[in-house]
Amino acid sequence: MPANTLLYLWPQRTFYLGELDGAVHLQLAASVLLFALDAPLLARCGSHSLRASSLLLPVGEEVVIEGGGRIALCYLDVFGHDLQHLSPRLQWQRGPVRGALAEQDVALAWLHEQSQAASPATLDELSAWLERLINPQQQSATVHCDPRIARVVRLIQEDVACNRQIAELAAAVGLNVSRLTQLFSQQVGIPVRRYRQWHRLFVTSCLVAGGASLTDAALQAGFSDSAHFCHTFRSLAGMNPSQILLRPGRLFLQADLRPLAALPDQGKECR
Repeated sequence: MPANTLLYLWPQRTFYLGELDGAVHLQLAASVLLFALDAPLLARCGSHSLRASSLLLPVGEEVVIEGGGRIALCYLDVFGHDLQHLSPRLQWQRGPVRGALAEQDVALAWLHEQSQAASPATLDELSAWLERLINPQQQSATVHCDPRIARVVRLIQEDVACNRQIAELAAAVGLNVSRLTQLFSQQVGIPVRRYRQWHRLFVTSCLVAGGASLTDAALQAGFSDSAHFCHTFRSLAGMNPSQILLRPGRLFLQADLRPLAALPDQGKECR
């Protein structure tokens, strides 16, 4: 039986399981928990080279992954709660990258099953598995989320196709542009523009999961055309979208299409 290609999308996280086709250059717009199912992968981050079967890659870094076989990638929540729960359970660190999750063997066994299953886990089942893996003690995170930055994230999510200027976002939360830029990078780990691009990739993938064509989905998510979407996808995810979204064979693509964060008191005006 050929291996499955799985893509699951939620408002908080994104999960991919599939084949690694050569080297992948990731410009991390979110922290990533990575598993290599068949053999340890070589990761290069700055001057550090490391080989492992599980890695925790922090947001904002540029990482090259080399090797082959099946990999699982979980892009973690934007405000760092998942990263805080996971970091102490990685057994070593090289520069900004951590390796060897304490529960690695159990996780790899489950991922092997999903890769070959005739009926892989549903969206809810995989979400529950990730919750147990990331936060097995169900502890509360102590990461402080500035409510002004949380609101900027919600404004971006609310009207994904709207190119709100940073000055407009800053005014909406009572900050000047330089302070918003500084706080956003501190809280989210990447600049506002990079986060907006990353969120648009998520929305495009959700729309494809809901049955839209790639071109229509890209336009609805705010890309100028499908070529713009493909360029952004390659830049941030290190792969062509056809390797995931349009891959032939056993592709299981599921998405939580609910809005990420409703703002009932915020109008939809877009200038």
